[in-house]
Amino acid sequence: MGILKNIADIIFPPACLGCEEILAREEDKYFCPDCRRQIRFLTGSICPICGITFFDSPAESHLCGNCIEQKPFFSLARAVAAYENVMLEAIQKFKYGRDLSTGSHLASFMADFPFPDFDCRAYDMIVPVPLHIKKLRQRGFNQAVILAQALKKKWRMPLTYFLLKRAKFTLTQTGLKKKEREGNIKGAFAVSDEKAAEGKNIILVDDVFTTGATVNECARTLRRAGAKEIAVLTLARVI
Repeated sequence: MGILKNIADIIFPPACLGCEEILAREEDKYFCPDCRRQIRFLTGSICPICGITFFDSPAESHLCGNCIEQKPFFSLARAVAAYENVMLEAIQKFKYGRDLSTGSHLASFMADFPFPDFDCRAYDMIVPVPLHIKKLRQRGFNQAVILAQALKKKWRMPLTYFLLKRAKFTLTQTGLKKKEREGNIKGAFAVSDEKAAEGKNIILVDDVFTTGATVNECARTLRRAGAKEIAVLTLARVI
């Protein structure tokens, strides 16, 4: 397998997911040094529930105002990086440009990230945020599934594709404010098998955490079906 990979790297040398320059160093698996410097990884002082990073705060991790005001249905949410610069461009290339090669590498990038204060061994299964069948036919793939598959391979744990499903078609969340997003997505999901969710700790996977309305509605639906703890993992987060 290693020999085949070496041959493939010679014929198709790995390129930076940001600028597409050939990666010269073995340690630069996904981004060249210049592009990597543009990525703000979400570590350090964070909200222990929603995972928002306090970039300029010297204080220890503490609850953010949103989680104090209204605790979400998920137990914790963590993301790899801020949704900006090269990370934003790479995700949009994958998601809207239908570049599955970029998507596969971003999925591996996510799987290699040591999410702070998160232990996958405490969870029973991975569940991707589902797309409605209309959106799935339009795009041709569910980006959350591709990310979830990489986590499944890395952590060697069950991936349940159809536990959560879209019960209704909704307008795109793009451009909507937080309250509008919450209203738009309310009642959009359903659990296909409540017995499969009952008492389980579930890892919910999506590509981007914007306001958290979508993943929170997913978590609410899973909790109503009897799920115990729900962790949300995303590749990026809007800051």
